[in-house]
Amino acid sequence: MLHEILLSLSGLQSPIWSQVRAPAGSGDEKTFNQYVSPPERAMLATLAHLHDLHAQIKGATSRLSITHRSMVCRAVSASIADVHLGRFVDKIVEVESCILQKDAAYVGAYEVVPLSTLVAEFAPWTRRLEWLWSIVLHLDPPFKQNAKTCSPSGASILDLLENETHTGYSDIEDMAIALLTVAQKAWMRAASLWVLYGRLPTSGAEDFCIRPNPKPSSAMDSYMIDPSLTPKFLNPRASSALLSAGCALSQLYSQTVSFGPLLSGSSDASLSLLPTHLALLESLQYPLNLSLLESTLSSINQSISENALSQILPRPLIMQLLLVILRYVLLNQGEFAVSLINHADDRVANHQQTQNTVRPVRKIGRLDELAVKEAELKGILNKTMAELSALQADDDIEDDTLGLAKKLLSLKAIDDRNEFGQGLVSTLLPTPTILHFTIPTSSPLHLFLSSSDVQLYAFINAYLISIHRAGLHLSSLWKLSSHRRCYPSPIGPPRSASQAGRRILAARRVRDARRSARTRAHWTTASRALFTVNELEAFLQGEVIQSSWAQFWKWLDGNDRLYPSSAKSSRPGTGSSTAQRTTGLSNREATTVPTDPRTMADAHRRYLHALNNALFLTNVAFVATLKELLNQVDHFIALFSRLQTVWEGLDLQEDEGVLDAFSNYAQDERDVLVEMDRTRKSIETSLSDLVDKIRDMEKEKRTGVGLMTSNLEESLSGFQLNGNATKFIPWQARTVDRLVMKLDGLVMKQDEDRDHAAVGLVDAFDE
Repeated sequence: MLHEILLSLSGLQSPIWSQVRAPAGSGDEKTFNQYVSPPERAMLATLAHLHDLHAQIKGATSRLSITHRSMVCRAVSASIADVHLGRFVDKIVEVESCILQKDAAYVGAYEVVPLSTLVAEFAPWTRRLEWLWSIVLHLDPPFKQNAKTCSPSGASILDLLENETHTGYSDIEDMAIALLTVAQKAWMRAASLWVLYGRLPTSGAEDFCIRPNPKPSSAMDSYMIDPSLTPKFLNPRASSALLSAGCALSQLYSQTVSFGPLLSGSSDASLSLLPTHLALLESLQYPLNLSLLESTLSSINQSISENALSQILPRPLIMQLLLVILRYVLLNQGEFAVSLINHADDRVANHQQTQNTVRPVRKIGRLDELAVKEAELKGILNKTMAELSALQADDDIEDDTLGLAKKLLSLKAIDDRNEFGQGLVSTLLPTPTILHFTIPTSSPLHLFLSSSDVQLYAFINAYLISIHRAGLHLSSLWKLSSHRRCYPSPIGPPRSASQAGRRILAARRVRDARRSARTRAHWTTASRALFTVNELEAFLQGEVIQSSWAQFWKWLDGNDRLYPSSAKSSRPGTGSSTAQRTTGLSNREATTVPTDPRTMADAHRRYLHALNNALFLTNVAFVATLKELLNQVDHFIALFSRLQTVWEGLDLQEDEGVLDAFSNYAQDERDVLVEMDRTRKSIETSLSDLVDKIRDMEKEKRTGVGLMTSNLEESLSGFQLNGNATKFIPWQARTVDRLVMKLDGLVMKQDEDRDHAAVGLVDAFDE
């Protein structure tokens, strides 16, 4: 019987355990109970429990080691079966050997082996096998053995084993540590392929926390972290380093394949780093230490950035791209904006002449149905770039920055009804148009400039060009000579000395006085709109962009220069921006010049989002009001031009007797003036609403709850570069009180004019 008990404990089936569990009865069971007392029966039940646990664990692990979808879980299951159950079998063999050798610790007088001694020898294994069975139940939950989708992942078993290491039983702790070591080694084996080669593991991919990104915003965002598969020993900083290192290597190999022999040196650099990175991974001790793992992954990530990525995307190329952004996207080179607007206006004028139709008064200046073809957009930009090239001196070699801009920049028409066009302010052409970066897929610039950055820059450029265009068109109103002075010139002597000449001269003076009085309010509104647009442009261009770029360039270049010597700026900074550069920037400590493309890209992305906030583009109400104002201004300017044409026709009829049978200039004059009155009131309302929106933003800025307030914790977080903490904090506009003060004066003047107009109407009524 003793021999059968030991054999059954090793996992073999035996009828003795069914007899032990059966209640007292007749037949063989009654015979068995005659030889076993109740205490012995209880001890046999304990051994039967051990037998059941061993059999269940052995059967479950043999199946899980083959069929489980998780490689980490299969490794843990195999370790339980081979190591821990093997130790239990070794213990059985050891006890049986001691009994056969008649060891006094087991064999008593008359060669009797007490059952209590046998139970006491295997008593610690009851707790151990019960714990192992709980781990097996976690690997294969009951009633879900065939549901692969419900099977636990490697992260869940890793977290469970890490929690089980904190226990009051030393033997359980040792087993938990041993299983945790096996699980972590299996997980790191899958992660090493990603860290060393930038490839997702084929074996163990279901446990790895890196997944392809279904909606990547850049080449470096092609992969993402799955939080549900991330184990606890991988903290956020270690996860970020793991993701960055693999993404960099993946992009490195893809760029090497795309460029071929041109980037063979970068491939050699990554291969030369492989032994060093492998040595770092092999130096890890198990179970893993969180800080040591984070340090190792960060070191590998930094090594890849400084030695491999910098060869694909060198710092000079990044700086040249930033100059393209500054000059042409942020309109630092004013000639580009003026030339682009002029060529776009010429194209629209050609379309209007080709159509040769007279538009209704309500639709003058509104060309929403006018479609601009892609070839025309390309022609507008090509003419603009050719004009910029012609502005250079004959003996100067064409600027490299201009050459890069010709390769990367393109005009692109989009549909403002889709999600990409919502909130877009674009009045350059009737079709919503943006200045877009067209970066080839094989270009390494994708490492620095993501698709979301390109879209954000396109929106900023369209926003700035629309404001600049409105200012230019409003200023051009003062070139309409017939609106501002007597045109044609009054007749002179000797004709004016005659009686008929005096009548003609008096009639023309009355007509000019009537027209001047009729349009005086319109000119006042145009002047206010021009003042508002100019002040807004001066703040955005001279304050926000200049100061933001100065701070970002200082971080990049390591000095206090606003622009490099090659940057041709046609926009001098305002007094406030100059003061901020001389006070705020001079007090900052000198920083190490960054060379890591990803560090520069992260800083640039932070700069871009801060710039987007400072330009008011995140305030939906302000953007909608400004867009409505710019559309009204276009309509208002077109009405001025239409009125000039009507007055010229009336002058020919009255002065020269030239009649146009197909035109009714008198009715056209009345219709245009009525529409101008309506548009003028709409512009006045929009100007007031715009000032109110800016005033509300100023209040929000002071209270710290507005859209322009950035997260302080995010602003103070820095980047690790070359072992030194290099912090980039984007420029933040403290207040917009100067702009508010200037525009408040405009609102006060507008209210005074309304009061004077009301008093004039009362006086006229009294008379």
